[in-house]
Amino acid sequence: MFRILRANDHKDYLKWRSIWTCWKGKEIFAHPDYLSLFNNWSEIVCAIYTRGEQIIMFPFCLREIIQEFSRLNYYDVITPYGYGDIYFIGNGEFNNLLKEFQHDFHQWALDSNVVCEFIRFDLFSKSMSEYDGEVVFNNNNVVCELTKGKSVIWKEFNPKVRRNVRKAWSNDLRVEIDYKGDRLESFLGLYYRTMNRLNAETRYYFSKEYFQSLNDQLKGNYAYFFVMKGNVEIAAELILISDDKIYYYLGGSNEEYFGLRPNDLLNYEIINWGIDNNRKYYVLGGGFHYNDKLFKYKKYFAPPSVYPYKVGMKIFNLEIYNALTKNIKVHIDVSKIENKQNYFFPLYRKGNNDGLI
Repeated sequence: MFRILRANDHKDYLKWRSIWTCWKGKEIFAHPDYLSLFNNWSEIVCAIYTRGEQIIMFPFCLREIIQEFSRLNYYDVITPYGYGDIYFIGNGEFNNLLKEFQHDFHQWALDSNVVCEFIRFDLFSKSMSEYDGEVVFNNNNVVCELTKGKSVIWKEFNPKVRRNVRKAWSNDLRVEIDYKGDRLESFLGLYYRTMNRLNAETRYYFSKEYFQSLNDQLKGNYAYFFVMKGNVEIAAELILISDDKIYYYLGGSNEEYFGLRPNDLLNYEIINWGIDNNRKYYVLGGGFHYNDKLFKYKKYFAPPSVYPYKVGMKIFNLEIYNALTKNIKVHIDVSKIENKQNYFFPLYRKGNNDGLI
């Protein structure tokens, strides 16, 4: 049975939350309260398809498209910042069920005036290989495989990391953990300081209200790690926590203390925490651009473990998509785009600053 759940409907929200809670392998990016962090520019929706004990779940943000050529309202679908997927819950073979889900979702999209969709696929996606749209390589991501254990991971570190961790120890740095967000002000000071230093785009300046909502709604699924020099917080990282994985999410540091090597110690201790708490993977993510300095730095912590990060693109209504992009001289047929890695999709939103990352 195919069904659409809307987070702003209390019964739908409880159903979605119940499915997520009973899921062995719960992904934080599928939690209704995580997606609700982005409800200032979208409606929070989850498509589900159930048969017996098997469930397919696709959480997404539904965005209205601003246009002037029609009195009808049109929309597009996108997964929020981080990772998304068409998730499989339960045991058994899902290929036939996925085809049925895709058929029903496509029909719902047409009936609901949804023009297209954009999915940021989970690095371990089970549905991506059977996705009925276009799958495109976007970037490489670094993943530390925690099941290897502390001693093996330590040996696999780039030698520079081991030297820097030892230097951090010699400088009497230590790491403290905040599971409740009590030290949000300290984190924001480091985070915004880093955004300023990097001349980051406005959209990367997540508001205090954003973090406060995360702290209030997702307790148990996040932790703030702080590197301390005496009583001073000099670096910090916010991680998100799923059943099997932990994710680097956002972080910041005080450049005046770079020489003490706090960031290497920070990631080292996060890896140890993940192992101690029986997680399988620490997803450090990628860089801003392909093979940039940030990616190379992250790769120091897991040189053997680079995973391709891919996105999915699908157009449901080509006629309306073409109408929305009629003044933009590019290929419209996604399957024929030569340089897909640098292709912006959906094209009609290029240059818009609607709060979306």
